[in-house]
Amino acid sequence: MKLTVKKLQGGECCIEVLPTTSIFEIKREVAGKLAIPVEEQKLLLLGRTLADEQTIESYPTIKDGTKLNLVVKKPDGLLEASMKYFKKLGMADKEATNAANKLLKIVEDKFNKLSWDDIDRLSMDCLLEECGQSRPVVENEPENDDMYGL
Repeated sequence: MKLTVKKLQGGECCIEVLPTTSIFEIKREVAGKLAIPVEEQKLLLLGRTLADEQTIESYPTIKDGTKLNLVVKKPDGLLEASMKYFKKLGMADKEATNAANKLLKIVEDKFNKLSWDDIDRLSMDCLLEECGQSRPVVENEPENDDMYGL
């Protein structure tokens, strides 16, 4: 059956699914078509969030031609992402918060020590990476993974 996934901020895509297709699989396909990471997607049907582990057949109101709404969630910042990571390692909330704050301080200190040339290269690398490209290697440029001092 065909479904339409409509992004609330504009844009949509059509996908072909089976009754056994999971919501998570739909999100992966949407990620490929609309370039929205799976973890930032929230699929809704009639205002209700669809669960990743559920299949199409577990939602009887989803039929051929159904439109699902896509809400794009704001990605976690470094603080939130690092807190989640530290909690996954088994740290308590307070311990994870302290470790995340310490990490942010280290990153800020390292960034503040970069030269403008380093910041320019780092920015360009980030932009190119988003486009699936890499900066060409220039003669006399160090081939060091930590060239930014991070």
